[in-house]
Amino acid sequence: MNAAAIQTSDDEFGYDFETDDEELLIQLATNASLPPKQTTDAVALITAASTAKQTVAGLKASQHVKSFHEREGSRDAPALSPGNKGKAPEVPVWDTDQKRAVSSASSAHDPVAYPDLTTALEAIQSVQSPPPTEVSNDDEAKSEDDRSPLQRFRSFPRKPLTVTDLTAGAWCELQYWYTLTQLPGGRRTRTPAMKQGSKVHKKLEDEVHTTVKIEIVQKEDGFGLRLWNLVQGLRTLRDTGLTRELEVWGLVDGNLVNGVIDDLSYDNPNPEFEKELSSQVLQPSEGQSMISDYFPPPQSNSAAKSSHRKIFLTDVKTRGTLSPISPAIVRPAKIQLLLYHRFLSNMADGKLDFFKVLRRYGLNADVRFSDTFMSQIGELHDEIFFDTPTSSAEEYMEVLRNSSTQDDTNTTALEPDSTPGAPDLLKYGTLRELLTLVKDELRFTFPRGADSLGRILCVKYVYREDGRELNTHDFPVSPQTLDAYLAGDMSWWRGDREPRGVKIEEAFKCSTCEFAAGCSWRQGMDQERVKRTLDRVNKAKKAVETRF
Repeated sequence: MNAAAIQTSDDEFGYDFETDDEELLIQLATNASLPPKQTTDAVALITAASTAKQTVAGLKASQHVKSFHEREGSRDAPALSPGNKGKAPEVPVWDTDQKRAVSSASSAHDPVAYPDLTTALEAIQSVQSPPPTEVSNDDEAKSEDDRSPLQRFRSFPRKPLTVTDLTAGAWCELQYWYTLTQLPGGRRTRTPAMKQGSKVHKKLEDEVHTTVKIEIVQKEDGFGLRLWNLVQGLRTLRDTGLTRELEVWGLVDGNLVNGVIDDLSYDNPNPEFEKELSSQVLQPSEGQSMISDYFPPPQSNSAAKSSHRKIFLTDVKTRGTLSPISPAIVRPAKIQLLLYHRFLSNMADGKLDFFKVLRRYGLNADVRFSDTFMSQIGELHDEIFFDTPTSSAEEYMEVLRNSSTQDDTNTTALEPDSTPGAPDLLKYGTLRELLTLVKDELRFTFPRGADSLGRILCVKYVYREDGRELNTHDFPVSPQTLDAYLAGDMSWWRGDREPRGVKIEEAFKCSTCEFAAGCSWRQGMDQERVKRTLDRVNKAKKAVETRF
């Protein structure tokens, strides 16, 4: 079973914030170093909403008042006249004891001046009702903020880039740009189809892991839980041959990227295809001998067999239709798996600097985990790590001795109590100490580093209604394909160019896009199509006139 907090992929440390709360926290963190102002947009909005609620409650409490005498004299008439815009109406003033300060010249028959609640009510409505998905003018958006998408949406204190961010361009860059700029929190609107797809993924995960709640007291606890889940996922893969929802990190152009792999297993999705690829790479010329022919065959012990097993990555996609799957639909999933394979390969080779990951999240590697977190992990210790047969300590130490001994200075020598079967929770009381265990588990799971990963990737499509398999697409790992795609996609994230829409051949994607009605790319394509049609008509007319 797997210990995991109940959180979405957007939650960085297990906190369950609403979109408005998250935006407010980001605003406060961004303005923390700025000189104090009288009001900010976020603070003013909340203050107005809260004041309006208190005032409306006070007005309801005074509905028993039937009538008021008109005030004698004309000095207050302009303030009560709706047509007078030169003066503001008198607003009741409240002292610290929440009592009304009444002027000595006032009487019990003075008229009541109600505050203008128009702005406050509009503020409440803006909080309760999400903004429409109408596309705003691009020129106005540029004038408001000329920063790159990377600076605006994926710079600290906001979350880092995700694999979803980088693969969105393989579907439609412009749709993702509208999502980031037009929707609350930069998140896609959750449709019934998306919710049903999440249920399918959750069902698949529950087949391998049992999710339990862990209380997160501080942000270091949240990331510590993610590392424990990584450790347990690797152990589950070794013990059962299958694990799901394994989190990985990597760097693209120096930017941290985070993702979660759907499925890892020792089952080769297409052995014949891999054999064909291997023969193309390693095929000797006629009459040439391989150097391996001069060595005796390897011994068939369990450690040797386990060290030569390869791990294959699979991504599961859900569909609500039985129609054929076009290459345009498969393309984002291919880029996604290529990114996963690269990130996991670097982690297996020990190339990922985890301390750079911690710095990007704003974490302190030496802060002790909270007592609550440690006690809950301790209670789950036996349940999490001893419910399935684990590899023996002797096998573990043997594989580690045969693996690469290169590591950073933070890695300590292995002791008997740091083997996978008996982790010392008190020893792993900080992120720095826990990273030692993570690196050991990676070396044990991938004894040959990146060579422990298979070169075949698989996209599996299942029917959303019942989870049955519809189709699979196998393809080889291609670093050149990924590099070419990232070069173009990162140029948009860096702000070097404008986002692009879909090709005319892939206009079917627009049928499910919530921004299609106001999409500037579609409007431009329509205008271009009309222009080409008019040009053909004019050329035809000129040709007819020339004949006569």
